[in-house]
Amino acid sequence: MQTSRLLFLLLRWAARVIGGLIVLLIVALAIGEGMPNPIHQPALVNVSFLALLIMLAGQVVAWWREGLGGLLVLLGFAGFAIANHGIRMNAVFAPMLLSGMIYLICWWFAREKS
Repeated sequence: MQTSRLLFLLLRWAARVIGGLIVLLIVALAIGEGMPNPIHQPALVNVSFLALLIMLAGQVVAWWREGLGGLLVLLGFAGFAIANHGIRMNAVFAPMLLSGMIYLICWWFAREKS
């Protein structure tokens, strides 16, 4: 029983650390590079930006509501993939997807215990 509880806590905190680092990275890039004016961007760029914002919001929400946060991350990820005809896994998107899946797994197991 203790081993499963420890594994659950490790997974939860791994997702939180991964998600937190991604949010910090993207916020730092947005501050450093500046935000483009959405009015002057093509529709595809705006849809991709909205999907990224949904993923980031999911990372923040997941600290309090793992199920909803994980769902937002995966929905944003799917929206980004659809808008861009696929996603190349890199140092941002692979951990983003992983953390969203871990949040949903943690929510599922926490729900089972209640």
